[in-house]
Amino acid sequence: MARLRKKLPFPELGVPWKMLKARVANFGQTLPAWKARQASHGELRLVDGVPVVHVRGSAREMGLALGELVGEQTRKLYDRYIHMFAPDVPGDMALAREMEPHLPESFREEIRGFGESSGLGYESALLGQCFLDIHKVALCSTLVAHDSRTDTGEILLGRNLDFPSLSIAHHASMVICYEPAGGRRYSGITWPGFLGLLSGMNEDGLALAMMLVYGHKRKEHLNGQPFPLVFRRVLAECANVDEAIRLLESRPYCTTTNVMLADKGRHGARLQLHTAKAIVDRTTPDQPALACTNHFLEKGYKSFAFTWFSSTWRLGKLRRAIASGVKFDVERIKSMLQKTAIPTINIQRIIFKPERLEYEVAFGKPTTGHRKYVTIERDVLFPGAQSSRKSEAALSSRA
Repeated sequence: MARLRKKLPFPELGVPWKMLKARVANFGQTLPAWKARQASHGELRLVDGVPVVHVRGSAREMGLALGELVGEQTRKLYDRYIHMFAPDVPGDMALAREMEPHLPESFREEIRGFGESSGLGYESALLGQCFLDIHKVALCSTLVAHDSRTDTGEILLGRNLDFPSLSIAHHASMVICYEPAGGRRYSGITWPGFLGLLSGMNEDGLALAMMLVYGHKRKEHLNGQPFPLVFRRVLAECANVDEAIRLLESRPYCTTTNVMLADKGRHGARLQLHTAKAIVDRTTPDQPALACTNHFLEKGYKSFAFTWFSSTWRLGKLRRAIASGVKFDVERIKSMLQKTAIPTINIQRIIFKPERLEYEVAFGKPTTGHRKYVTIERDVLFPGAQSSRKSEAALSSRA
């Protein structure tokens, strides 16, 4: 039954009903309170109320540390979100096992460690990593701009994450910082128990934000890696937009998505990731700004889904903002994120500043209204890292 449901067209039509049921079932529910904690290979701290977790060491050590730090929140989220959104756990587990052989062994070791210390166990932890490939549930909007299209010239990447909270997930947003032994440091915005990344940035100043694309069920498959893991790999393995494009052109994924990339060298790119081809559009000196939402733009790869109406409306708003010629600063990007937020499901807004190695996050109850942003500074994300000289010069010239 789970396999049949995955192949049925227009799964997005069932999401409003799931949201309504969860609003009743999860009324008054919240997560266990976030508290500063230490683990053998990590720690959790609060930055103006935002939980920021650092884990370090081998894959298994990072998994063990994360489970120890956020295990309580993870168990509650699995119970009130995953099991409520998709109650056919045995069916979904069978699909997750089909994806399991495609996972790098190091990632499986991390899942084992996380399952052990969080109390979930390996199989439940594995299901969490494959959940978004089995059930597509997010809508998003992104905008990248730099050079002549920003007031300082620095590159900025703004993203909305529109995701059905089921009256619980909006309590769960957190920042995760990975410090793998002998590897590149990278960070992202995620939820407890979700080891992949949908939005993030690494210490080399490469940032990304992904968007699901609907209407391609017949072309999707399970013979690949979960797309959140693929985007985590981009941040772990790539230093800039060019390297990220090369990795994504190898198509390790099996679900259709778009992704916006930005790096501290002031390069931006939009990738339409069809299972048959990765289609790349780059920013240029003449057009140093791009926008993207939840549908493919390339002729021959478009396919109808009911999300198309919202996706094209949001893309139109962003494109008109770009075409206006008015330069973007952080406040204008915040304004555009508010204008393109989807009512009832907008739970995260993020602005990446790759040249400064910092970002601003705004989490909370679904709203299209004003949000309070919290800056997660470079010294919190990547202690000891250096920001771009270009950015420092631009900011000093405005002082």
